[in-house]
Order: sequence, then structure tokens, then C-alpha cells
Amino acid sequence: MKLPIVCIVGRPNVGKSSLFNRILGRRAAVVSDREGVTRDRHYQDAIYKGRNFTLVDTGGFMTDEQIDTLAGPVREQIFAAVKEADLILFMVDIRVGITALDLQFAKQILKTEKKVILVANKSEDIQDRSESFAFLKLGMGQPRTVSALTGYACFSLLDEVIELLPKTTSPVYGEMPVSFAILGRPNAGKSTLLNKFLGEERVVVSEIPGTTRDSIDCEFYWNGTLFKVTDTAGLRKKAKVAKQKDEVEIYSNMRTMESIRRSSVVLLLLDASRGFEIQDLRIITEIRKAGKGLVLAINKWDILENKDSKSFDKIIKDIRERDPLFEWVPVISISALEGLRTTRLLQEIQSVYANCHKVIGRERVAEVFKSAVEKNPHHSRGGHSVQLRRACQIMTDPPVVAIETPYPDLIDESYKRYLLKTFFEEFGLFGAPLRLNFDRDLHLRTDDDLMRFEGVA
Repeated sequence: MKLPIVCIVGRPNVGKSSLFNRILGRRAAVVSDREGVTRDRHYQDAIYKGRNFTLVDTGGFMTDEQIDTLAGPVREQIFAAVKEADLILFMVDIRVGITALDLQFAKQILKTEKKVILVANKSEDIQDRSESFAFLKLGMGQPRTVSALTGYACFSLLDEVIELLPKTTSPVYGEMPVSFAILGRPNAGKSTLLNKFLGEERVVVSEIPGTTRDSIDCEFYWNGTLFKVTDTAGLRKKAKVAKQKDEVEIYSNMRTMESIRRSSVVLLLLDASRGFEIQDLRIITEIRKAGKGLVLAINKWDILENKDSKSFDKIIKDIRERDPLFEWVPVISISALEGLRTTRLLQEIQSVYANCHKVIGRERVAEVFKSAVEKNPHHSRGGHSVQLRRACQIMTDPPVVAIETPYPDLIDESYKRYLLKTFFEEFGLFGAPLRLNFDRDLHLRTDDDLMRFEGVA
């Protein structure tokens, strides 16, 4: 069921993202004193006094492309959000006063004939609040003086918001989406791919690296399955970001890392013209640490120069030489712009998601483990016979197999890789972040326990 939509609009730096975060009760959007930080539509579900609604943060309205080359695309995103909104919060800065840009934008909003609440932000001082009458020129009635920074009068504003929204019943939550995040270096094509999945220009696309500053959540259906995808800011080297002391990029990186933790699967987008680089390997390390599934997509395959029938195999070989575990990671060449193999990409994401949540079966784990150990027993180390006694799956998302041994610290890395290879192939866990835990005492968990943990039983 579609929730009522509340859209926050205004010129740059009036505090839209601050109010967005204040209403949600968490820092969901990047906030900075710099103009033009928010560029895309950012949707989040909110609740106040038992009323559910969707809140939309938008970029700052600008008319001059000379000031910001992305002013045009940002305007398109703003009015796309306004078109579907049930209520608009038009924000101004009470300390700056009314500006020509406020007047121009207000005229365009009034033409839509949508319900509007005029919000005069940054009203921390009593003296500032007394000057709010000047904003009557905008033709939107008496402004509501608030402070998104301190929370002043925000509850009163929300009381009015829910009164103006159409009455709806509470949404029924139940369908669990296939959640994945799109990661990659700046300008790898993440936003282009997201728009292709959604079938609309939902986020701003530009050849300028760093166009996306925030992590944008979107839901869509494909082949009867609900997907939840997060478009993220391009991950740059931490050293470069820290050296430049750019608070927007620092927070964007933090939001991207949070997006990894909130997703079950990560789609890492590589630029075909640049190949597999050290920064990609660093990103994969973070994905593995978080215990998330992985799919690799080599983008811009349509414009790769001098490619032949062996080009893809060469790239695959280069990737797998970096780490043997890449042998069990799906790799697909795509064109986000042309839509080349994007359907297959969704199939792989769905498959990896299922592998991350797979309950293998207690007897099957025991059978494969016993066969692997008998075929290739662990050698003695330090005068100790390293016995591997039994194994059991103890967790899903990520899948974890616990193995009982009296000497867990003596297990060779090469033997761990041997067991991982065996399990990946026998259980078909391609793309899943399979983990092995070695312990002296194995506390067995039944298949029913795992299914209840997953909400299946």
C-alpha cells in the first residue's frame, strides 16, 4: 500500500536535510553548510503519532547552471518529487530573509496547486521569529517558525502535517525484499544502473565524479520479486578523503559503509576501461568483513576499446589471480547505459541473496565434511595431531559452518581454503560470504533453529 508523501523543498542551504533527519529521528541524509550537497530524491518512511508517511528530501532549487552544472538535472528531480507529493514543506531561511530565488521557486510551486506548508527554518532566536511576517510575500500563508537544528516547534509542525495528509490505514509489512547495495569507484556508472533498474531517472547522472553524495534507497519489483536497492557515493581512498578534509566526502564514505551493513548482497561495479584496481580490492575486503554476498559487474562493456572474444576471460583471470576466493564470485559484463545483461544481473543478485540465507541441512554438512577430511586429513603441527571431529551450520546471512577441533589455532590457512572450496562447490554457495569457525566445543544448532532464525518456520 502506498503511503502519503511529504516532500521537503527549498533553495540551497535552508536546512532541508536537517529537517529530514530531525523528522526521521536519525541522520539519514548528509548535512553540510556547503550548498548543493543533496542532489537526488531521498525517500524514507516516517511515523508520527501512529501515522505512517513517506518523507522526501530534495536538492536545492537553482536556476543558474553557471553556478552548478547540475542545476538542471536537480530541478528535474525536485519537480518529479513534487508531482507525486500529497503535501509540500517549502523551506526558507528566516535569518537570510526572502530572496529572489525564494520568490521564483514559490511561484512555480503554487502553480502545482499542491497543499503547502511554509516553514521558516533556523528560528533559534526569539528576535528572528518576529521577522517571519516578511515571508507572507511568497503567497503561502503564515510561515511556521522552526529550528531543525534544535528541534524547536518541529512537533507542532508534524501535528499539522498529519492533519493535512490523506487518511490511510497502517501499512502491512511482511514481504522481505532482496536487499542489495551498488558500490564502486566514482563514475563507475552506479546511478545509471539504478535508473535502469527502476525504469526512470530517479537519481542525477553525470560524468562528473562524485555526483552522488548520499546513499539512496529505492524499491522495485522485477519478475514478481521485491528488490530494495541502495545507490551509494563512489568510494575513494580514505587517505585522499582525509587529506582533503572534505566533511561531505567523509560522511558520504561513512554512509556507504553503513549501506553495506544494511544489505544482504553488494553489487560491486567495475569500470571496464580501468579494469580491476587496488581500490576495488579494498572495497571487497570491507564487504567480506561485513559478511555480505558479492556480485561483480564489469560496466561500460559496450564502449570498451579493442575488445575481442578473449577480453572477458582475460579480465576474469586477472581478478582471480588477486584472490582464489573470486572463483566463487559471479562476474558479469554489462552496459548500464544500454541495459546489456542487466536482467541477468538481477538473476545473479537474487541467487546470491538466496545462497546467503540458505539452510544447508545438518546431515548434508556432516556428510560433505566427513568426506573432505577423509580424503585430505589435516597434517600434524607442533607435535599435535590436528583432528577435525564434526561440523554443523550455525548461522545464515552470512552462512557460518562451525567445526570442532581440539586445536583451533593450529589450522593451516591452506586447509581452510581447501574446506571452503569443498563447501562452495558441494553446497552451491556462489557469491555467499561463507565463514568457517573452528572451536574446541561445538554447540550444534538444528535445521529447525536456523529456519526459525530466518522466519521460515
